Amino acid sequence: MAAPSPAPPRPLGDDADVARRTRFDPTPRDDAGYARSRRFLRSAFGTWSDETASAFGPDCFEELIHYKWGYLDRHLTCWRAADLEEILLELFPAKVVVEADELDNVIEEAKAFISFLADTGLLDPSSDDPDALCSHLEGISGRFRARMAERSRYSSGKRFWLAAAAAGVDLENDKAVAAYVKQFNARPDAERASVLGEASTAVPRPRAGGRVTPRGTRPLPARSGRRRPR
Repeated sequence: MAAPSPAPPRPLGDDADVARRTRFDPTPRDDAGYARSRRFLRSAFGTWSDETASAFGPDCFEELIHYKWGYLDRHLTCWRAADLEEILLELFPAKVVVEADELDNVIEEAKAFISFLADTGLLDPSSDDPDALCSHLEGISGRFRARMAERSRYSSGKRFWLAAAAAGVDLENDKAVAAYVKQFNARPDAERASVLGEASTAVPRPRAGGRVTPRGTRPLPARSGRRRPR
């Protein structure tokens, strides 16, 4: 009997294979390790999303793990109510630009991420109960909305990019951005200070050796009007 023909090879770099080819480290120690763990979680979330017919894709948790690793304890799958509050009520208002009609989606995306971790067994046992976490997210949604509207919480970087967008600058056009930066820097100190404001003491600082969102880092376009920092 003839041997069965081998299955055709899958394309190299197919995200669907990442979870099968990667040994997942939930507490990466450096940028390279973080990048590997991030790819694993994106791949696993994509599979889970397909299987559960979730409305969300793997972009939905980018900010959560970015700030969890860079500013909190570096544990990407251990989540407590205090972690969600620190990220959504402190870091998001300071650093992330979200259109008003997208704010409710942020909470729903966080709930989807917690559900994904729980359903796949990736949620660390020392985490809070996943149902309690999702309930907590619902409970802080009002405060989240209010704080995202409080300009006093904005970092100078966030204020700069909001000013650029308000001036009609295409943030995806490097030449336009460079021209705006040159023009902005040429303004009198008092005028620039009126845009950037005083640095808020409430803005959390990154962990030593963790990922950093530099002041003035340009936000990247994300789904449905969201803009997130690198």
